[in-house]
Amino acid sequence: MDSMDLNQSSAQPGDHPSAPDPDRRVQRALWRHWGTPAGIYGTIVYASVVAASSGGAGDQTQADALHVLVFSLVSIVVFWMAHVYSTALGFHGADEGVGSRVRDALGHALFESSGMLEAAVVPSIPLLLAAIGIIPAGLGVWLSLWLTVLLLALLGYLVFLMRGRPVLVCLTGAVITGLFGVVVILLKTTLQH
Repeated sequence: MDSMDLNQSSAQPGDHPSAPDPDRRVQRALWRHWGTPAGIYGTIVYASVVAASSGGAGDQTQADALHVLVFSLVSIVVFWMAHVYSTALGFHGADEGVGSRVRDALGHALFESSGMLEAAVVPSIPLLLAAIGIIPAGLGVWLSLWLTVLLLALLGYLVFLMRGRPVLVCLTGAVITGLFGVVVILLKTTLQH
């Protein structure tokens, strides 16, 4: 089963190898950490859990922010474990080689699924700041949700940019990907008010 690694070279036969420019390396490094399908999915899942666990429009306290942070982190770890398991099972089942081992399938699954956990890092920062009282709890939740929109839009932009698409296509990709986060925010505001 092939990886969906967009970091692989897109060189065509007959192209001569050349060193990628520094901007392209930064884009690929960002993509390798957050731009995998599991990373994008993890970002959307994390935002959904934050939105669902953050309660309604009432005043929120530090304890509420800590609850949202812990619940969201535990939830993303459970989703990640399920993703690793299902990916390992699918990879192992698809490998028809006699010598294939469960350990190889698990290694592949851990690599493919790591972006799901990494996706929770940036949106957790405002929740952590709210949990320790540096910013208000409600602001921490909203910052976390809007950071996921920003991350999704950035990832949508970068995937098309790395493929050499025109700026308009990159912007369209950013808008479409970011809309997943906006939908989560809209669901939060309409269902919890």
